[in-house]
Amino acid sequence: MIESDIQEATNANHAATGAPLSAGEMLRHAREELGYHLPAVAAHLKVSVHKLEALEAGDWSAFPDVVFVRALASAVCRVLKIDPAPVLAQLPKPPGKDLSPGVESVKTRVAVGPAQSKKNDFPSSKPFPWMGVVVLLIVATVGVLFYPQLADYWKSRAAASAPAPVRSNNVAGVADQSESVALGGSSTDPVPEAPANGPAEVGGTAALAGPVSPAATAPVAAAPAEGAPLLHFKASQDSWVQVKEASGKVVFEKTIRAGATEDIAATPPLKLIVGNAVGVEMQLRGSVFDLKKVTKGSTARFEVN
Repeated sequence: MIESDIQEATNANHAATGAPLSAGEMLRHAREELGYHLPAVAAHLKVSVHKLEALEAGDWSAFPDVVFVRALASAVCRVLKIDPAPVLAQLPKPPGKDLSPGVESVKTRVAVGPAQSKKNDFPSSKPFPWMGVVVLLIVATVGVLFYPQLADYWKSRAAASAPAPVRSNNVAGVADQSESVALGGSSTDPVPEAPANGPAEVGGTAALAGPVSPAATAPVAAAPAEGAPLLHFKASQDSWVQVKEASGKVVFEKTIRAGATEDIAATPPLKLIVGNAVGVEMQLRGSVFDLKKVTKGSTARFEVN
């Protein structure tokens, strides 16, 4: 409907003046009939306003060649929705070419498309196929040269981050040996169960084990005091003592303050734990018991039979 109105207005102007309208005048009349401004059309076509002004004025010197002029005119006709044939008929044709308006219109639609414009603006933007091959060769060469160094580096990192060998089994073994010292017969310094058979056991042990130091034999040689408790503790520092029967029952558990004493009566076999063993003196059946033999760190763990 708009195209027919514009065509009728163009024909009316042509009849009134008696002279044919130029291509630029046709485009200007069509644009003004629609109320379009040159900057708006230029922004839509992504061309400068100066180019459109030159097209409407018929100033072909502002364009690189005739093909560009015809392509731009066809694009403007599409924006204004008018038939491009009358406009193209008034434009100069490329030398040596006699293209019909229909064929020219098709070619112009291809020539002024955004994709074609970008392709012409950046003809060398497509990367060369061999560039990828070169990059791959460089990466492969670097990998071959530095692979041994990288392998050694990661091996050293793995060795450094590996956990140190755990020696808890050996420590546990020593602790178990210390805890399992049996005062009745399992240790090298057995304690006699009764005064009567004490000398015989001492003699047998001395014959098997050889000479024994006076300090180690002191608890054995000393006869138990009459009426002495089974266990006697005297603390020079705050120390913690726990006594358990074989059934697991706790018969004594207490912190003995510095200067205090505790007598404990229980039925052997017993398991004892003494914390801060250096700060407490222990007597077993009235005889001094050396806690240093069964102390590890600051805690003594042992059994009494």
